[in-house]
Amino acid sequence: MKKPTNYWASFEEEGTYHIYNRGINRCNIFTLPKNYHFFLSKWKKLIHPFFEVAAYCLLPNHFHFLVSVRPITPALMKSVKQQRTSKSVKFLAGEISYNTFLEDQFKRLFSSYALAFNKQENRTGSLFQKRFKRVRINSELKLWNTLAYIHHNPIHHRYEREYGHWEFCSYQAYGAEQTSLLAREKVLNWFNIDRQKAMQAFLRHHESFKLEKLGVDYDGY
Repeated sequence: MKKPTNYWASFEEEGTYHIYNRGINRCNIFTLPKNYHFFLSKWKKLIHPFFEVAAYCLLPNHFHFLVSVRPITPALMKSVKQQRTSKSVKFLAGEISYNTFLEDQFKRLFSSYALAFNKQENRTGSLFQKRFKRVRINSELKLWNTLAYIHHNPIHHRYEREYGHWEFCSYQAYGAEQTSLLAREKVLNWFNIDRQKAMQAFLRHHESFKLEKLGVDYDGY
């Protein structure tokens, strides 16, 4: 019997997770290009210090990220201190877990983004579903397929015919030379330690990927 998926796994140091959420009642959470950029800027400030990003895709009514939790180091604790929140103070004092602190960072991301978006759209109330989902990735096959699934999401939802054409997706960054917030070298090392061979394997995996390979229920996201 297949083990039920835990959609609210606890964050653990160096654990890898598929994180996703959508608008409440499937409403749009991005309506203008600047919304996508603003969300990513908030992510960079509130989430990036504590997570490495392997892949992401932002679509009009939902998003996906494939991330790894950064280990607790003196440098990370400095980043925690810079957050200046009640939860950061409690985490530094050893009163709450790393998971609780990280969950609060996501709450801050969603609430600060929703505040700006609601003002833009002249709307009130919740914007995101209350509990964002985070599924622990525990196998290499699931890791590779989740990476490709996220990059194929614009095709899956019929926003694009080619997965490399959607602007607010990390796929294009893997072939670019400019700096990126993505952990590109680490991800390519999943495929091969030789950079050229790794890129070839990365591209082949995306070309051959089919949604039914995933074997995981993502609730239609």
